[in-house]
Amino acid sequence: MKFKSLIKAFLIHTCIYTTVAFGASMIFIAACGMTSFAIPTYFLVLAFCAFFAMANAFFAHSGLSIWWRSILHAILTLSGFYLCIYSRYADIGMNRDALLLFSVLMTLLYGACMGTFLAIRHARLRKKEQKAYQSVFGNNNDQKRR
Repeated sequence: MKFKSLIKAFLIHTCIYTTVAFGASMIFIAACGMTSFAIPTYFLVLAFCAFFAMANAFFAHSGLSIWWRSILHAILTLSGFYLCIYSRYADIGMNRDALLLFSVLMTLLYGACMGTFLAIRHARLRKKEQKAYQSVFGNNNDQKRR
């Protein structure tokens, strides 16, 4: 893995995720009739997008096995969520039970998405293996009989 390609992937993904997150927040603001979010919230969303982009860059460009990449991705994504999003709403005095429920739902959503990704990946690899498999004995026996 080249350092330059990792940095490039990180920066591109950060820009994409930040654009999508800010676009979604603008839609949320307009739908709820709010005027805006606080400035620290925007910076924390940017920081979370950077954590998520770093996790995806390592996941895509790492030479580690898929299980270690998945564990590293989970640690980076969920720690980014807890440090950036959870801490912001805990600081402004939201209900602790609602924050706990939101964190558990975020963790379950992450687990479902990553589990689905890994299951699809496993099925594709298995299908590819079955396509590439050629019997060593089947062709030889057919030729000997003739």
